Amino acid sequence: MSAKSEVLISRYLAELVHEIGASQPSIEDRALVRQHMLDASAASFIGRRTKVFDDLTKLCASVPGGRGWPGGGPERVHSLDAAMVWSFAIHASVFEDGSREGACHPAAAVVPTILALAEGRSWLDIDRAAIAGYDVMVRISRSGNPGFTRRGFHPTAIGAPFGAAATASLLLGYDTQRTQNALCLAAMGGSGLMHSFRNGTTQPLQVAWSVRSGLAAAMMGGCDHSGYLSIIEDAFYPAYLAEQPLVPVDKALEHGYAIRGSYLKPYPGCRHVHPSIDALAGILQKTKLEPSQVARIDVRTYKVAVESEIDSLKQRGDAYFNIPYALAARIVLGRCDWDAFDERHFTDRRILDLMKRVHVRVDPEVERLYPNQRGAIVEVHCLDEIVHSGEVNYALGEPESPLPVSMTRETFRQAAGDTLSRRSMDRVENMLEVSDMTDSAESLFQVMTGAAQVLGGMTK
Repeated sequence: MSAKSEVLISRYLAELVHEIGASQPSIEDRALVRQHMLDASAASFIGRRTKVFDDLTKLCASVPGGRGWPGGGPERVHSLDAAMVWSFAIHASVFEDGSREGACHPAAAVVPTILALAEGRSWLDIDRAAIAGYDVMVRISRSGNPGFTRRGFHPTAIGAPFGAAATASLLLGYDTQRTQNALCLAAMGGSGLMHSFRNGTTQPLQVAWSVRSGLAAAMMGGCDHSGYLSIIEDAFYPAYLAEQPLVPVDKALEHGYAIRGSYLKPYPGCRHVHPSIDALAGILQKTKLEPSQVARIDVRTYKVAVESEIDSLKQRGDAYFNIPYALAARIVLGRCDWDAFDERHFTDRRILDLMKRVHVRVDPEVERLYPNQRGAIVEVHCLDEIVHSGEVNYALGEPESPLPVSMTRETFRQAAGDTLSRRSMDRVENMLEVSDMTDSAESLFQVMTGAAQVLGGMTK
């Protein structure tokens, strides 16, 4: 909160959720929500392709009338476990959306909560809940950006319980007091360490567990259990930031609603890598380059992007945080899609040799503009002494450079095509139709499990 405010942060956020729940979002905002939901759905079908995901689902006890997970078939588990599993799948993709303001990934918390609680909820209720969940999670994460990261904490994991609790509170129809209860209890449920990225395959567990805790906090808050009302000011910030918020929680968001300011990724990998990829892509649109022509590639970007680098390539997740690999793969393979980060490319001598010629450093001017701009400057020095330059202030998918809906559709079809039929994918994509929906949210989410399709209508 601002320095002059005497309102508790938990109360302010609860009132914000209640206010959004009573609002009438525009068609444009609702369409944006649906694009982010389809994007998260695509991400889940990518993130489920790991042994960690399979083993996590085996820990979840089957229950009648429960919820499923992407490609899980008829298996049903408790809503808490379903939210956890969906969150893991979405976040493990390293393809989900994110917030520049909060340096976090709201869809990994908000969308799983919606999927777990969709039964009987209208699309309007879902759209409002998504807007509220994004707002709360981004405001909490923004308040410590970039301090959380620099102290070694993962903003998505420590902010996820708040996003999940806010989303659930609105979907469950809570009043302001019960929502405040949920948010205070959520403060006890988050934990996330940046060092977890040193083993990228298991890192998403910390976000998944935080989402489960946030949903549990909402359920307990609905039973009129309350936490310490000043826990955010008196404990959360001292523990994770060692000071009070760097940005007041009640400060206006850059684009009004947090979801308006959240980006969508055109390709996988850490978002801090994408400005460099896009700067290089701009060069390659004008000039065809062969690896043998390149003497060196100089990359200048912001400090967090440099500090997030994982230098050694042992698994797919390492490549997602490696700018030299991403740029070398873009030149050698001609793309930066899901396959480009496959481990079989780690032995490609052309990529490995070109990586050695990529040099990354912090640029003072680019750093000065962070986090409002997350940019990169790339210079390709060729053996013939010609230098090709590219600069990006906003990577593709940022609100200043929106990702076309057609690209989100294509990503979903590529991700889900080996699990869902074309008819099923057509139905899921119908969630983009804000004004002409005939399927209920629940029926579409059932389709994504790969189980028998359930037809049903729901109010818009």
